[in-house]
Amino acid sequence: MLTDLRYAIRMMLKSPGFAAVVVITLALGIGANTAIFSVVEGALLRPLPFPHAEELVRLYEAQDENGARSGTLNMSEQTLQQWREFGGDIFQGIAAATGANVTVGHTAGEPARNVQAARISQNFLIVLGLPPAQGRNFTNDEDRAGGPAVAMISDDFWRNRLGQRPDVVGSALELDGVPHTIVGVMPKAFRHPYRSDIWLPLALPPWTSATAPNHYIYSPARLRRGVTITQAEAAVQRMCAAINQTAPNPNNATGAYMPPLRESFVMDLRSKIAIIIGAALCALIIAAANFAGLLLARVIEREGELALRAALGASKQQLVRQQLIQALLFALVGTLSGLLIASWVTPWLFSMSPEGSDLTGSAMREFDYAVRMDWPVFGFAVGIMLLVGVGFGLLPAVRASRTDLRSPMTVAARGSTLDNGTHRLLGALVVTELAIAIAILMASITTTQYFRRLLDEPWGFATKNRTMFKTGLSDYLFADTAAKQNAIDATLTQLRALPGFQAATVTMPSPMNASRNLVTFNIEGAPPPEPRGFHLAYLRVAAPGYFKTMAQSLLRGREFLDSDSAGAMPVCIVTESFARRFWPGQNAIGKRVKWGRLDSPRPWLTVVGVVADMKAIEDPRDGEVIGMIARPLAQLLPLGSSQVDEVTYIVQSQGATQSEATIRNALAQADPRLAAYELNSLDRLADESRTTERFVFLLVSLFGALGLILAAVGLHGLLSLQVARRWREFGIRSALGATGKQIIELVAGEGARLLTLGFMLGALVTWATVRIIHSAWAEMPSPNLVACLAAVGILCAVATLACWIPARRASRVDPIIALRSE
Repeated sequence: MLTDLRYAIRMMLKSPGFAAVVVITLALGIGANTAIFSVVEGALLRPLPFPHAEELVRLYEAQDENGARSGTLNMSEQTLQQWREFGGDIFQGIAAATGANVTVGHTAGEPARNVQAARISQNFLIVLGLPPAQGRNFTNDEDRAGGPAVAMISDDFWRNRLGQRPDVVGSALELDGVPHTIVGVMPKAFRHPYRSDIWLPLALPPWTSATAPNHYIYSPARLRRGVTITQAEAAVQRMCAAINQTAPNPNNATGAYMPPLRESFVMDLRSKIAIIIGAALCALIIAAANFAGLLLARVIEREGELALRAALGASKQQLVRQQLIQALLFALVGTLSGLLIASWVTPWLFSMSPEGSDLTGSAMREFDYAVRMDWPVFGFAVGIMLLVGVGFGLLPAVRASRTDLRSPMTVAARGSTLDNGTHRLLGALVVTELAIAIAILMASITTTQYFRRLLDEPWGFATKNRTMFKTGLSDYLFADTAAKQNAIDATLTQLRALPGFQAATVTMPSPMNASRNLVTFNIEGAPPPEPRGFHLAYLRVAAPGYFKTMAQSLLRGREFLDSDSAGAMPVCIVTESFARRFWPGQNAIGKRVKWGRLDSPRPWLTVVGVVADMKAIEDPRDGEVIGMIARPLAQLLPLGSSQVDEVTYIVQSQGATQSEATIRNALAQADPRLAAYELNSLDRLADESRTTERFVFLLVSLFGALGLILAAVGLHGLLSLQVARRWREFGIRSALGATGKQIIELVAGEGARLLTLGFMLGALVTWATVRIIHSAWAEMPSPNLVACLAAVGILCAVATLACWIPARRASRVDPIIALRSE
């Protein structure tokens, strides 16, 4: 074994050019796959840091008996209470949480600053199985309306904001103007849910059957030991049926959709990352096929030596072992080089990925989401090394053991062509490379077209010269509706008075995002949809003049007015698609929409305006969402934090975006309790809203280019080997009068034949690839004629270059030298 290893090292050092080509080919394929795996491992594979994490699920409330994901909503207070009461045989515990923003610092003479927070139920950490690193959990007495003011903080907040105080537990922290006692510090890197730095008791108000449902609760749960998700969903459906029998209520849920908690964080990202993984694996297959082809070519060149070794007594097993060790040595060096490339590329790759973006990263960033080259990544690289070294190195090793003892030792053999079996094997490798390359190339061109279409798709409102920021409107910070309205009015007055500002308005949520809380509704004079009993739409809360400031076209009717106050007639503005869906060919102005179910105590809303549709970054769990319903801010504020817990200010400037300091100063003058956060230009947010699609486009394009280059190298290598083996034949042809052009055509014809077979197989591979992509990403278009022609043109150009070099070398064979060598 050691003798074979020393021999393999000598052969590698003896041919540094050949060794460099093999190592670079493997390093590119293995490095690209390892870098992708290091990102994917954190997003899709790394387990949650909780004991028995396989028991954790996320609960969604189903509105039909099928429990399909498309027809689900977040949990309501009503359903949460019912399932906790009657689901003890299904769940060990059901937790609840909702997002919040708290203001820190203004009472101590410091500028107010906003901190992301979460309101969690007393059993939230108990259900997850994660105790605080310091201190204790909330108590039942604290998790009730009017309970003691307590909080838990993140490890980062403790270290960076509070100076890592050893006596932090039991100290006071001002939140929204109220002193809170810090009772615990979370474990390091834990910021779940909502990437929070502060956790407060949820303190849900008591629920009664007359309470209108509000689906806003994030609800992780832990199944009973031994209960599967399928069994739990069936048991919940039976439980809901029993509840509806004993206490009929149209707001009662009929079932549950409960994906594993780990899966719920990434299920909308998984399919798109799978496309990238597929492209990376295709590039690896091309690299491995090249590796096998290069080693096979090397075996063919050494047929005489191998035949001599066999004649001197070397067994087939010894020849196979020697070639396998050589292949594994190349694979080892290629893997080490690939790991080096991956260590350079991974940080850049992560920064470009959806997981690396603060806007699009999944909930896995709330745990230990750092990308690192650890044992799973190393194990993945070793697995690839063994696959390539043994799996693809076996072909040339077996070929070496079948060396004919007669023909390689004859003089004529130095000018003989490849035998049919070897020629077919090498040709099959090249055709496979070309087929995969054209499939990746087609995919990269199609994703380019799709990405360009997404970028060109209008938002439905203006983003240029507009800046947005958010502020909290906590009920703790502002005691009543009048206080909230005064703070908003004072802020708008200050912003509008700033030099260079043309307009300022306020809305909820950000115009770049779909609403966190959907609105349920029914149409007057139309039967409610079955079985849910309501439609869904995105809810927007807007101040007077919002649509004008955003340059969102008012098609009919009017905008909201100052007279649309809390005591005035409830009104709404709908989008064009909404009006077209429910009142086709009619004037929507004056029509009425019921907020909630038809039997709900909530009011009827009169449509006073229709605006153009806008693009929404939708939540895939929203199911069938029909357009948007906008409500006046003044009519929603009295409902408290359950409907409006934060607002988004949008300012329009004449030229360059105003500085952050200018806006914060204006906010401090309006009301020192307000703190601006998520301050950004709409242009930048529009650009970052497609981080996932851009990432897919970039990587598929890079893998397409890599596959194209590797396929060209494979085609070039096969034709070069053919030319070397047919050196004598080309010399004879030249001596008999063949011109250089004819010899070029002869060699190029072989390349064209392989290219044609590659195109034919590539068409089948592309068709299969498109079917797979469409099943995971329905919005992705099928390759069109432009994409097909572009892919064919690019591959033909690269293949022509790969064929031209060996063909030109063949045309320059000197017949005298070629014949003299015999």
